[in-house]
Amino acid sequence: MYKEELLIEVDEIKKMMDLLSNLFAIRTSFIYAIGDEQYTNEIAGNIGDYQDYCKLIQLEMKHKCIACDREKFKEASEKKKPLLYMCYNGLYEMFLPLFIEDLLVGYLHFGQVRAEDDFEIIANKCQLHEHSRINELERSYNSMSIIRKEKLVLISELFQKFSEIILRNRLIELKKVQPEYYLKKYIEENLDKPINVKSAAKFIGRSPSFVTHNFKETYGKTFHEYLTYSRVGHSKKLLREYSISETFQLCGFHNRYHFSKVFKKIEGITPYEYQSALRKNQINKGVQGKVVL
Repeated sequence: MYKEELLIEVDEIKKMMDLLSNLFAIRTSFIYAIGDEQYTNEIAGNIGDYQDYCKLIQLEMKHKCIACDREKFKEASEKKKPLLYMCYNGLYEMFLPLFIEDLLVGYLHFGQVRAEDDFEIIANKCQLHEHSRINELERSYNSMSIIRKEKLVLISELFQKFSEIILRNRLIELKKVQPEYYLKKYIEENLDKPINVKSAAKFIGRSPSFVTHNFKETYGKTFHEYLTYSRVGHSKKLLREYSISETFQLCGFHNRYHFSKVFKKIEGITPYEYQSALRKNQINKGVQGKVVL
């Protein structure tokens, strides 16, 4: 098994959280910790402190906060989409799970937001009358700014867009602490480039001989064989949309002749024959789909 760790561009994510905090005057954060269901580590926006209302609640009901968070963490991760909900103390929160390679790495979060409901409605709904400082709670609640629920939904959608930016730009990256994993990843991410054992060794900070021996032992193919098969596999996808001349360049082959030779050796047919078969199959599907009147 690989040991996993997160590499996080803290400064960049902090800028996003600050921007969202300033824009909407709400508490925002990225909450994370691999292997820890409580997700206690966080990068908070500049409105990082808890609302006074929440501080009062937690003096006597903190156990409910923890239980609610755990329940909503689980629900959000199962749905794999933003979860906007009213927490047990009557404020709105949102958790958006982030996944990398199907592994949950954390949540984007905003919370402690008051919506339109009057305090008495919230107190009855959330059973807050058992709190010994109910009058202070009411004053604190009434002093909070109101954000309509419709706007909270839009803010959730904006967080979704930010999550896509974070993952696309690799501001959070899952690393597996095992050199062979990085070698395979290096190949998959550089199929269009002139890579080799020497460049791969430099990438992981090991010797070429380490790459030569350890890669085959782990994956059953030499580095060059794996690279070649990966390029041909990638070319089969590209041939559905691109010409042969465009495809060989996008897959890192030296020239069209070299591409055709390698492709035929692995697939048993030339790229031209493969592309012709694809087109013929599409034509046949089109004919089968017609209704004759």
